Amino acid sequence: MNIDEYERSYFGRYLSFAETVRHLLESAIGAAGDLPRPQSIQARAKTPASLRKRLEETGSLEAADVASIRRDLAGVRLIFYTNNDVNRFTNSSVVFDNFDVDRKATKVHHPVQENGEVRYQAIHYTVSLNAARAELPEYRMFAGMRCEIQIQTILIHAWAETSHDIVYKADNREGFGNEALQQIRKRFNRIMDKYLVPAGYEFQRVQQDYERLTAGKQLFDQDVLESLKTAEDNNRRYELVQSLSDDLLPLYDDITSIFPEILDVLVDATEEARTTPPKALETPFASFEGYDSQQIIDKVIDLIDQYKYASVENSFLALKRIFPRETDERRRTRIVEIVGRLAGYHLGAWEQVGPGIQYRLADVVGEPNAVATDVRPLVVEVWKSLLDGEATSTTWSADSVSLNSGEVPVAQVRELRQRALSALFTLFDSAENDRDRREVFHALQNATRSGWNGPGAEFVQQSLADNLRIAEFFAGRADHLSYELRETIEHAALYDFYRASELLAAEADPFECRTQAAALKSAILVLRDRFNADQTYERYKVLVGFEGVMPWQWDDREYDHERVETYRDEQLELMLAEAGPKTQTDWLAFLERCAATRSNDGATFPRLVAFLDRLSQRSPSISGFMLDNCNGDLLRFLAPFLNGLFKADDQTVYRRILERFLSERGQLWSLAAHWSSSKPDDIDTLTRLLHRAIEEDDRAAIAECMLFAMRNFPDGTPSHDDFFRPAMRHLIAASDPRWVRISFMPHRTRFFQELERGDAELILDNLLESPEVTHEVDRVLSYVGETHLDCVWDYLGRRLDHPKEGIEGSRYQAAPHRLNRLVVTLSSDAVLAVAKVRGWFGKRSTLFSYYGGRVLKAAFPKVTEAFAAALLSEVAKGRLEDAKFVVAVMQNYRGEAETHQVLKELLRKFPNDENVEDGVARSIRNNGVVHGEFGFVESFRNKKALLEPWLSEDETVARFARQQLAEMDREILSEKRQADARRALREIEYADDDED
Repeated sequence: MNIDEYERSYFGRYLSFAETVRHLLESAIGAAGDLPRPQSIQARAKTPASLRKRLEETGSLEAADVASIRRDLAGVRLIFYTNNDVNRFTNSSVVFDNFDVDRKATKVHHPVQENGEVRYQAIHYTVSLNAARAELPEYRMFAGMRCEIQIQTILIHAWAETSHDIVYKADNREGFGNEALQQIRKRFNRIMDKYLVPAGYEFQRVQQDYERLTAGKQLFDQDVLESLKTAEDNNRRYELVQSLSDDLLPLYDDITSIFPEILDVLVDATEEARTTPPKALETPFASFEGYDSQQIIDKVIDLIDQYKYASVENSFLALKRIFPRETDERRRTRIVEIVGRLAGYHLGAWEQVGPGIQYRLADVVGEPNAVATDVRPLVVEVWKSLLDGEATSTTWSADSVSLNSGEVPVAQVRELRQRALSALFTLFDSAENDRDRREVFHALQNATRSGWNGPGAEFVQQSLADNLRIAEFFAGRADHLSYELRETIEHAALYDFYRASELLAAEADPFECRTQAAALKSAILVLRDRFNADQTYERYKVLVGFEGVMPWQWDDREYDHERVETYRDEQLELMLAEAGPKTQTDWLAFLERCAATRSNDGATFPRLVAFLDRLSQRSPSISGFMLDNCNGDLLRFLAPFLNGLFKADDQTVYRRILERFLSERGQLWSLAAHWSSSKPDDIDTLTRLLHRAIEEDDRAAIAECMLFAMRNFPDGTPSHDDFFRPAMRHLIAASDPRWVRISFMPHRTRFFQELERGDAELILDNLLESPEVTHEVDRVLSYVGETHLDCVWDYLGRRLDHPKEGIEGSRYQAAPHRLNRLVVTLSSDAVLAVAKVRGWFGKRSTLFSYYGGRVLKAAFPKVTEAFAAALLSEVAKGRLEDAKFVVAVMQNYRGEAETHQVLKELLRKFPNDENVEDGVARSIRNNGVVHGEFGFVESFRNKKALLEPWLSEDETVARFARQQLAEMDREILSEKRQADARRALREIEYADDDED
């Protein structure tokens, strides 16, 4: 059909076709029921004159088939009122249900740099009648014809029609009016940018707000609180709590009047949820796991946090009800943090009510001597926050966030601070353990801190006075404080002493606080002397902990770590000189006190360990006495005792102690730890130690023995048959790979250099139970792989088939996301790697890219030449299954240039294969994580730049590239359109907040 035939015979048919498409759309929208009604639906066929003009512009006037050149010979325009209406329509399936859509011809019109920032905005679909409809007699004449469906808002339509008539239809002028016409075009662009686009977003936001209001009103009418009280399952509870948070409360006119009742209902709902088992969510497609009590509790806590100022006292009491029932430490911490924010000074709240919130909370927390143990952390947090010296707030705008702060006017909270200090003192005295006392101490420290912006004179004076009260309080209780607490308190007091000394030494006195500083300095010295009057405490500081204050530190602020360690060594030697048969009972009591300290910090006990080692070496009889009479706390340090005894000239006590604990239960790990440290050349005893550990199923001792062999073989180690293999087989039978956590071996030892295949398989069998390939597992695998690389690949494949893989809640991560040292080992033989993983594909092709493909990606983070060559060998086989395997691997990469050789060869070897082409397209378009508002847009632009050289390749590759570039253009337009909308709506939201 050329232009003349179109004018004579086809124009009327295309007009009828357009009317038919319009009618079908109108009927489908009406039948859907839940879709917005367009302002109008227009239909037209391109007039012969207009078509002729467009063909002349493109040099296609003589074309034999104008329908193949122009997709818009028939056109239907749906004009909606708002952007929301457009989005709802395009998100529906109306167009795709009623027509065959040429997806490759779909266009998103939006101003981007690729189209010269053309202002026209719309979505265009190119459609034809689907086969079923085209067979009907009334539609048969339209078979094969195409129609362009245009979707836009009424504002864009007005702009497009006006500008089309004035600018597009303007004749070319030679020498007259061109500059004026250009100015008119600019004015049209300005009208769009300054008025119509912002107005469109304003309409969109107004419509969204109204719809939210309507949804909230429906909930209000339904009495959501009553529904929540009577909800029978947790799915319904979750739905109601979410609706309450999102739709009802934001629009409630007088939330403060109803919020106490809401809080009671919400807390009751959490208690009901705890005793209600989850109920599956049934859908027409599948059954999904329902909501559990933890999700409901989290939602309730979120809601309380969001509206906490609506009823300060009741919000605190609601959290106080929830807190004791909570066993999840993360959630308990979060509740404490919310209480802290509620009690803290917020600039916005301060501007409205001053310290009113804090005074109300101080009244509601109750008497400190009557606080229940299970809510102590919340009460301590309230009093701690009342001692804050700074009020803070956060101010958000459309594209930034500001952190604001200001000093709390101390005159308005002085009485409140004194109440807080008194309450915390009472809580300290009533605490049942050091953990609770330490918590109160850290809360009291809040009274000594100023804000970040530099304190005023009045605040400095008050903080010094409060600090004085605290120092005097602890000085008065010095004799009753544990050594652990004394260390912490004295360490903090040292820096308060420095602060007071600086204020006294300053030439000027800007804070007028010398009197307070002098009083504080004197009180701290009293506290120091009270603490250190106990000589045992002074010794304790030398042997235990890392916060201990040494004597000269009170005079010299410059911390010298080497000097501290030298002093500790000197004191340690003096203590060793004092230890003798006459004082051994006293030293035993002291060392038991030191050993009673509980700490997970490795810096706590090095000096104690050194003391026990040296004492045992110098005085074996004293160590023997201590080990015969000590409690369990000191027995935890059996290893350093043995290390010292082993080095003693007289081995009698060493052999006796060794034999004793070798025959007893409970200390086998300490014996193994001693072996790791001292390396005694006693293979028979070491073998007995392992077999005793196996008898007792003492896996920590077994692991230590086995690691001794790995680190020291062949020196001082029994044969593998007597030692390593029994140990590993026992751990395999117990499904216990935890030894690898303590397997630090920075270098490949001789054990791994001479590793036999059977032993390698034992190690791998055990590590199969490791929930993930951790850094430690990675290191061991790399050592094994140096000599048995194929075994390591088989191990990684077996992880994918592990029974725990895919079981929800098992925490078994079969395929590693990232490898470290193992990368070098695995990538050393690309051919073996590809061959091994190709074998997995036959067993598990479904979602293979997320499993086997991910393993290869971890082993080859970049596509090296050798890896690409191995993949190309698979492609060269010409079998579709091999191509699918390569595609699954390539989808783990991000379309980097290094992958292109393989991807292009896939297209050449399997031309026109949809599965291969789709896989190559996914490989190229895979974005991973993007950053920024226009992250996807920039990512696609970068991918276009990488793909454009493909256009100069052979036709198979070039055709694919053209399709992908066109698709990326559509993605850029679509992403830019959505990002612009998000930004504009956000700017409107924050502009509304500013106006309010």
